[in-house]
Amino acid sequence: MALKHRWHSKAKKDFDDTIAFVFQEFGYGSATKLFSEVYDRIKILCTFPEAGLRYKNLLYQGKEVRVFHMRKSSIVYCHNDNTLFILAFWNNRSNDKSYPKD
Repeated sequence: MALKHRWHSKAKKDFDDTIAFVFQEFGYGSATKLFSEVYDRIKILCTFPEAGLRYKNLLYQGKEVRVFHMRKSSIVYCHNDNTLFILAFWNNRSNDKSYPKD
């Protein structure tokens, strides 16, 4: 049976911000494609929760943390018997506009 998934509030905000950035910079089609790709990967992780890379000695509330790398983003998560917890969503693209100006 596939696990259910839950987003940490910070991870969800980062994901929403990434979708908004892609929409603004590249348009609706690119944002929709990214959204679909991420949720397709989450479905895979809910079925195969050990698919991501395990980081030894890195725990979140006693659970082993894993990272699933996609082409331009990464999903950091852990799981128990029922739920996949998405702890962080990283946009691996560089966005010079987000860096503070000196």
